[in-house]
Amino acid sequence: MRNFIFAVSLFFINTVSTPVWAVSAFELPWMNASSQGSINYKSADYQGAVWVVEAFFLGCPYCNDNAPRVNDLQNYFGNDERVQILDVGIDKGDSSYAEWIQRHQPNHPVLKDASRMLIRQLGTSTYPSTYVIDHKLNVVFKSSGVWSAKTEQAIKDAVEKALLKIKN
Repeated sequence: MRNFIFAVSLFFINTVSTPVWAVSAFELPWMNASSQGSINYKSADYQGAVWVVEAFFLGCPYCNDNAPRVNDLQNYFGNDERVQILDVGIDKGDSSYAEWIQRHQPNHPVLKDASRMLIRQLGTSTYPSTYVIDHKLNVVFKSSGVWSAKTEQAIKDAVEKALLKIKN
C-alpha cells in the first residue's frame, strides 16, 4: 500500500512540475466576444501566456458546478494578460452557449470547440477537465472533476510555476 501511495504522489508531482505533452496553437470561436471585437480567440495572439483551459459541455452538472470556481480563478489572477483563463465547450449549438453565458456570467473567454480539435489534443475523456498549458504550449497540469480547495490551489501553483519559467 505504501508503494502505491508513493507512486501516486510521484505521478501528481510529475504532472504538476514537468510537461506531459504539448498542443498546437489553436483558434476557436469566441462565444462571449461581443465586447472583444473578435469572433475567434487565437492562442498566437497571446505569446508568452499561460493558459488554464476548463473543458466542459453545457449540460454537464459537474461542469456547471465548476463555472463559479473558474470565475474566481480569473479574479485571483486579475488583469494579468499572461494568464488566460478559458472555458472550452464541446457543444455545437450557439444558442445553448448564450443561455449558459447568461446563467454563469463568465468573466473570461468562453470558446466553442465543436470539432474537438483542442479537446482531442488535450486527450479529454472526462468532463470537466482542467489543464494548465505553459507559454510553450506544454500541458503541465491536468485535473478532472469538480475542483476541491486542494485542486484549486494546485491549479494556482501550476500557473505560478509556469509564469516563473517565462522570466527565465
